[in-house]
This record gives sequence, C-alpha cells and structure tokens, in this order.
Amino acid sequence: MHKYTQKGWTNMKKIIPVTICFLIASLSLSSCGKEKAEDTARQQAEGDTGKVLVAFFSYGGNTRKLAENAARYTGGDLFRIETEKSYAEDYDTCLEETAREMEQNARPALTTHVENMEEYDVVLLGFPIWWGSMPMAVNTFLEEYDFEGKIIAPFCTHGGSGLGSSVTDIEKLCPDAETADGLAVYGSRADQAGEQVAEWLEKLGLYGENQDREEEIQE
Repeated sequence: MHKYTQKGWTNMKKIIPVTICFLIASLSLSSCGKEKAEDTARQQAEGDTGKVLVAFFSYGGNTRKLAENAARYTGGDLFRIETEKSYAEDYDTCLEETAREMEQNARPALTTHVENMEEYDVVLLGFPIWWGSMPMAVNTFLEEYDFEGKIIAPFCTHGGSGLGSSVTDIEKLCPDAETADGLAVYGSRADQAGEQVAEWLEKLGLYGENQDREEEIQE
C-alpha cells in the first residue's frame, strides 16, 4: 500500500479536479457525438428525397402496372412516354419495327413532354426490355432533358434478360445523373409485383405514406 506524503497529497488534490473535469468533458463529447450520429442516421433513413417523377414507356401494359404502383407508393407524379408513331399491335411485327430502330440508332419523336422537369429530383424510369435494352423512345426522352444532379432509378419488365444493358445505356446518355439500383420484373408477373415494387422503393428510401393516393397520368 502506498503512503502519500503531505506534498504528494497536495499534488493529488490538484490532479483530481482536473481529472474529473476531463472525464465530464469526455462524457459530454461522447454524448454529443452519439446524438449527432443518431441524427445523421435518422436523416438518412427519413431522407428528404425531393419531388419524384415516375416516367414510363409501356407497350402491352405490364410496365404501366409497375409505374402505377411506384407512383402510388412514392406519391410521385406519373408521366407516360408516348411516340408519334404507334407500334404495331402484332407483337412479332412490333419486334421487327423496334429491331430496325435499334439498327438505325433511331430517336422516335414523342407526343408527350414534361413541362417542369427542373422541379424533380428523382426520376423513376420504367420501360420494357427490347433487344436487350430500353426502347429507343426512352433514349429520346432522356436526351430531351437535363438530368444533371438528378437520381434516375430504372425499372423494367422483361422476358428473361433482366435489365439488360439499360443501366449502362442510361449512364452513357445521362453522365451527370446518379443511376440508382434498378428493378427487373418478369412481364408475366407484373400483376403480382406490388410487393416487389414496394421493397425496391424501401431500399431506395423512396417508399412513402401515400400508398392509397390515386394518380392521374400526365399526357
């Protein structure tokens, strides 16, 4: 056991208050740091993602079903991409038409346009996969606007190819936008994909409290 001299005890009395102050300060900083970290995590979880546009191109209606769910779950505005020239109703003929467009790197003219694109921060972009990527009409849509600083989250219906090369193509057309993780749904399962869409939006932090909101399609 140590025996303290009078001088040693005097020094200890000087050290103890300093030590106590240091401990209090450390605890205070630790508490502040924890609160800041919790606030940051909360902000990320509840993040204000800004105004959402759900833009989609649909041929047979499957992609439209996904888009309507996405708009309902996010409270976003629904916008349909439509071409001046309609595609053939016969699917095989439609494939021939779209194959020619791909070969020619065509940009089909559109009849619908977003008048206030600058107001949107997030664009959920839907389309069927044709020949391994997006329909060329979607390329026309992407080249019409400035997507700098916006988030583009693609979703598609497909017959087995998943998203194909569509994500890479979006990144080439919109290099100043951030491309988020996409969603690929088999066309035959579009009717039952509501939960799949909701889970995707939750992962993106976009699932809101507007599940029952009815949206009108802007045309």
